[in-house]
Amino acid sequence: MPFFLSHRARCSPLCLCLLWLGLALPATAALPQEPSSTIVLDVDATTISRKILSARESFPVASPLAHTVDLVYPKWIPGNHAPTGPIADLVNLRFTADGKVLAWVRDPVDMFRFHIPVPAETHLLVADFSLVGAYVPGNDFAPGNTSTPVQGDVNWDQVVLYPADTAADGVTIAASIRLPDGWSYATALPHPRQEGGAIHFDPISLTTLIDSPLMCGSIMREFDITPKGVSQRHLLDLFAQSPEGLSVSPERIVAFRNLVGEAGALFRSHHYASYHFLVEAQGEANDGLEHHQSSDDQVPELGMVSASFAAEGGTLMAHEMIHSWNGKFRRPAGLATPDYQQPMVGELLWVYEGLTSYWAEVLATRAGLETEAQLEDRLALDQAELDRRTGRNWRNLQDVSTSAQLLYSASQQWTILRRSTDYYREGPLIWLQVDSILRERSKGARSLDTFAAEFFGPPDGVIAVKPYTYDDLVAALDHIAPFDWNTLLKDNLLATRPTPVSPGLEAAGWTVVYTDEPNQAAVDAESTSQQTDLSTSIGLLIDPDGTIVDIVPDSAAGRAGLAPALKLMGVNHRVYSPDLLRQAIVNAETQQQPIDLLTLADGYYAEFSVDYHNGLRSPHLKRIAGKPDLLTTILQPRRNQ
Repeated sequence: MPFFLSHRARCSPLCLCLLWLGLALPATAALPQEPSSTIVLDVDATTISRKILSARESFPVASPLAHTVDLVYPKWIPGNHAPTGPIADLVNLRFTADGKVLAWVRDPVDMFRFHIPVPAETHLLVADFSLVGAYVPGNDFAPGNTSTPVQGDVNWDQVVLYPADTAADGVTIAASIRLPDGWSYATALPHPRQEGGAIHFDPISLTTLIDSPLMCGSIMREFDITPKGVSQRHLLDLFAQSPEGLSVSPERIVAFRNLVGEAGALFRSHHYASYHFLVEAQGEANDGLEHHQSSDDQVPELGMVSASFAAEGGTLMAHEMIHSWNGKFRRPAGLATPDYQQPMVGELLWVYEGLTSYWAEVLATRAGLETEAQLEDRLALDQAELDRRTGRNWRNLQDVSTSAQLLYSASQQWTILRRSTDYYREGPLIWLQVDSILRERSKGARSLDTFAAEFFGPPDGVIAVKPYTYDDLVAALDHIAPFDWNTLLKDNLLATRPTPVSPGLEAAGWTVVYTDEPNQAAVDAESTSQQTDLSTSIGLLIDPDGTIVDIVPDSAAGRAGLAPALKLMGVNHRVYSPDLLRQAIVNAETQQQPIDLLTLADGYYAEFSVDYHNGLRSPHLKRIAGKPDLLTTILQPRRNQ
């Protein structure tokens, strides 16, 4: 049989062996003669706009004696790299056996595990439960974050229980879902059919179900972005808050089609039957979650039609698609767990996320989703962010990767001192160095593109998980161009406060300089987040209401005694505003007086004098004289080669 239910028996284990029967039958129905192993999951999403999902899950069983069944709720969700299953929002949980309500007990140690005593001669165990959600900062895929009156995002891991101590590949589930009237949907799940007011899907493994979210809404448009000559169908499914959010320009659609072509040219393979970009434009979210045959992208309202979000949106979409190869098909061994309860080991997230972030910037530029100038500003901003990360004095990138499960949920306050998931920023700079060295040592004949095709490509057409280790990675690089890759990578991973921060930029022929000219990537980021970023000048990151989000400890603001959570009330004895503070920084260049700031915290006012006279400083890339410009070479399109 494909799996066995974990239980505690009252007699011999042999006589209590459970047979799982796959029928969507009421509790009083007779059992079929031919047993199967399919669990039936019926989800009611008709109240998703109220941030409520309900589910009924049927587990047909056959056992002559009483026993205890153990079911678990998914805890470690792939792509989240942390135990983020929203167990606290699981409500109205009830189990019945052939219609009789059962008393259940939560495991006293594992909060995600339930013990259910099942009476003798039970034929059908049914679980009824709901998931509720309020807005949770930093958890962009919680139902409270993704549900609005006109759209929703159903992640199946949030509405399913499964047998404990069972490999996810060995659990088969037949799922169905009811949506609000008039709503459209999109998902990578194959063969949907309408029956009795619900959408039904063929039985599939629990792995495939959880890897295939369903996005829905009443304002939706689907774009076919399949390049000519590509057999796998590629679709952009956009769900918006208003019809204006669906008006993606034809030029932008061409660029997304180019992205598909560039990904194919890079990896020389496909590991999916078709691919869906699932995009929900709502609120202020800016996040993505990768899946094997789709992405789950959360972007700001009107984000898909916003010029200020163009570069960020393009790299977000590229990032999640690239994960189909780097993350879903080829996966670090520590992240390739057999079920959703086993802890994941994130020590190679600097490859999983860092290399994906590098290729996202490269492919988005090759495709025309961002310009070379935009990419240069984004790389300069990445290095500037790392320059001011004082947490790099005590914590290396390897520890950041290993402790990612803690950092994803950490507050934004004190990030500069603590560090965050910096492989999204530092990773691209490391892999730019690797790419540059490959190109130099092979005299342009080989590159990280070669590595992509050889390591993440074969065998073409296979939808599976192919784990790898650090040693596999080093050996693959050495096969392309012999070099001491182990020392190079370890030097980057284990160093604290490396100098220079990004040897990758230098290897590619570029460096970072600071001027008073605004960095457009920083301007765009402020437009999206509404935060005021003065971290490269006086050392403050400020929320729209004036609350200090973070501070550079060794900056002028840090030396003055300012700290996160203080709320700015005044600048030079006038009411605070972001523009007023910026003007004060500019004026201080020609004045000797410090900038006076008035703050409020915990019912107390306080005054601070910030002695700063260097003006507004923004990072920019600048060519290094005499060094080859490898970055420009790297960014050349390949889809028509």
